[in-house]
Amino acid sequence: MSPAMSPAPSPAPAPGVSRTTTPPRRRGRVAALLVAVAASVGLVASSGVTASADPDDAPGTYRNHVMDNLADAFSDPSIIRGKDGYWYAYATQTSMRKDNQGGPWEDQYFMPITRSKDLVNWEYVGEVFGPDNHPEWRDFATTYYWAPDVRYIDGKYYLYYSVAGGDKNTIALATADHPAGPWRDIGHPVLPYDYQDKVVNQIDPAVFVDDDGQKYLYYGSFKDGGIQAVHLNDDGTEVVGDPVQVVGARRGEAAYVVKRDGWYYLFYSGLGCCAKADGAYPVFVGRAKDPMGPFVDAEGVGLTGLHLGGTIVNSPNGNRWVSTGHSANVVDKSGQDWILTNGFDRTETDPSWGGRPAVMDRLDWIDGWPTVRAGEWTSDDVETAPVGAWDAGSDFTDGLRGFAAVGAGPWTTGTDADSGGFARPVSRGADPQLLLPRKAPRGDVRLEADVRLRDDAGRVGLVLASDGEDDHAIAWLDASGRLSVELTRHGVVVQRKATRLYDGVDLGTWHALTAEVRDGRADVQVSADLLGIPLAELSVDVPRSWDRGGAASTRGSGELDNVGVTTLYTPVTEKVADPEVGPELTEYGEEFDDADLDGWSWFGPADGQVADGEYVWPTQDADFSGKGTMASALLRDAPTGTYTAETKLHLPITDAPDGRSQAGIIAFQSPEDSIHLAPTRTGPSRQVFLWIGRDRDSWPEMQIGPSADTMWLRLRHTVDPDTGEHLFRAATSRDGKHYVWGGVWHLPAGQEPRIGLVSLAGTGLTAEFDYVRFYR
Repeated sequence: MSPAMSPAPSPAPAPGVSRTTTPPRRRGRVAALLVAVAASVGLVASSGVTASADPDDAPGTYRNHVMDNLADAFSDPSIIRGKDGYWYAYATQTSMRKDNQGGPWEDQYFMPITRSKDLVNWEYVGEVFGPDNHPEWRDFATTYYWAPDVRYIDGKYYLYYSVAGGDKNTIALATADHPAGPWRDIGHPVLPYDYQDKVVNQIDPAVFVDDDGQKYLYYGSFKDGGIQAVHLNDDGTEVVGDPVQVVGARRGEAAYVVKRDGWYYLFYSGLGCCAKADGAYPVFVGRAKDPMGPFVDAEGVGLTGLHLGGTIVNSPNGNRWVSTGHSANVVDKSGQDWILTNGFDRTETDPSWGGRPAVMDRLDWIDGWPTVRAGEWTSDDVETAPVGAWDAGSDFTDGLRGFAAVGAGPWTTGTDADSGGFARPVSRGADPQLLLPRKAPRGDVRLEADVRLRDDAGRVGLVLASDGEDDHAIAWLDASGRLSVELTRHGVVVQRKATRLYDGVDLGTWHALTAEVRDGRADVQVSADLLGIPLAELSVDVPRSWDRGGAASTRGSGELDNVGVTTLYTPVTEKVADPEVGPELTEYGEEFDDADLDGWSWFGPADGQVADGEYVWPTQDADFSGKGTMASALLRDAPTGTYTAETKLHLPITDAPDGRSQAGIIAFQSPEDSIHLAPTRTGPSRQVFLWIGRDRDSWPEMQIGPSADTMWLRLRHTVDPDTGEHLFRAATSRDGKHYVWGGVWHLPAGQEPRIGLVSLAGTGLTAEFDYVRFYR
């Protein structure tokens, strides 16, 4: 909430929870410990919400970064909608605000918690840990708490997180009855130390619960073991069996898994998380028919193996936001998906400040694959905000206002510490008892309700459509673990469709029943926490003319909360088109037909030679870092304005010796201001990078499409009309026809970059360039 806006009335905090309006500014170890102690019992801010986060934003809009009134740093975000109706977000241990930065522990928030009613206006809640509730099996003063992953499982909130320090990184678990806490660590790590003999970096957990009740843990980072998946035991506290590698060596971290249309989608983030303004950190995805994989990308390339795949979900696009990775997904009340990442503002004037704030954008699903803003990626302008309010609905904090009881008996309300207010029927009769919104949108809508059963006698349900007491379509849950949809006309059930949840599911705890009704077809889903983890699904036709939404119960058995009806989102169905390559500019091209390279010159000593229609160039033991031998570059002037430079390269990286030997196409102003696109070996894997850094380390770099020994490489040049910066978008191909267009990087305004070739970063390979061509 912007300080310039007046707060709305606040509901009472959860039991034992106090209020605070902003994260307290910390100065020194004593202040940090005092606030951490207070956080151990939960700190909740006043809950006023308004339509925009900043005074300059119009109602119903927002602009990145989110939480800008609270947190300059909110990295590795995780998010969940609590049963009290708030969205709660969690982050890696951080100083939160630039004016609060200090040493590793002095001014730190130990996994801070914020909450929002609309995903735009956020308020501070507290922290997961402090000196009185931290894991006792770790030393509080020397441990980092990273990358929380929050879920609602079996009636409790589970927060998996990384404990890090020295060489002893692993995954741990804390639980709570309310998303604000208090949180309690379970007393031991979920993964044993040195579980895989240091081949895998045991950080960045993500948990997925499948529709058979099986729990999975995903974890890992940029070691040779990549990202791993392993089964968890029934209560999610220990691993069971052997892990399986699902993302290849040195490729990514920060896994996140959802299930959609029968596919399991594994999101993960590439290199460059913490390189400040020089990092890329793109988000990738693959999908599989099994939660343990194998996962493949949109081109059918696997995420493991020698030449790694991965479809780009988000990547730098040339605006101020870079390093926009470590993602988590969330759905708004219209059914639209959104993605949260952390980013870095490359225009930040203080180079010492490394805080990564949270950014948020629309996540579109197009032709079975997710992409941010239809392929435009992270936004830096005013955007339409998520839908944070129902068109008709209630969390029942204010009683039954806006709803009418229809059918077998009246309804009343109750309260509990987790959900706050909720509704329940009074009558114990066998006929359906309906609680319907007095005024709700018709047509295409999203419906939702949190439901639970008080006993085994009856059922609880979500009204999909109704036309009075005797005509309705209801999605029911019963104590046997069955999801069914019944269409009733004139008091008689005329159609029924059913499926079962996994054995042992506890419907005495809250579960979310949702439905998207589009063109008279209702897609019904039951889940625990609205995080893309369906436990059962059904699709049925419902009468188009009937009213939408409401709650239902029989025999007084149901309790319901967060019952809402919202006009359904309009999906984006077409991606932003890839750049068009125009006619060839033959006056700039070079086919290497002879040794006379008119228009070309060298930065550094001449190297390589023309042979048999190619430029043949052994890789140099050199780079542009200035720390050793300076690399050479074969360069020529480029066209002005918009153009695409392309080369065809053969570099035998499949059997490359260990190292970073690489070759490719470069945009060059100086060694300090240059970028090049080149495949290389990264340990057991092979990858293609847009090399942002000047040395051989791949850490900051931007991964593009799958690699191969023979590749076509493109750099697409444009000029930013506002800043004058030279923007280069990279693309790769393995056949010269189908290109994967990756992210954008920038060179300073002013000097026109030259385009050319490099062959560098270690001996042992020989690059063969077929040509360099330019296209308008």
